Amino acid sequence: MNANVKNLISEFNNIDKLRMFEIEVLNNETQETDYIIFDIQIVKNTLVAQHESLTKKQEKSKKIAYVSLVLDNCFTLDENLSNLYDECCLAILNSEFFTLI
Repeated sequence: MNANVKNLISEFNNIDKLRMFEIEVLNNETQETDYIIFDIQIVKNTLVAQHESLTKKQEKSKKIAYVSLVLDNCFTLDENLSNLYDECCLAILNSEFFTLI
């Protein structure tokens, strides 16, 4: 792990706000507005955003559903988090239970 990635991890660990994304969705079953929470943490050199099941496969799994992104030392922490946010939105777009609003 290079020094830039260590700096990104240190910067992430010093965030004093909630480390999560809250994304507005439409629940396909109820047709009501809902929110998916993505709880973000760093595991080794990877941003991991855990979330509720978005597909039948995830729902049947014993593991917690997540989206992940390896930290890219060519980008700032904000850019890495923005890329993770895009991946979270993509996961919702591929969801069987929710529609991205």
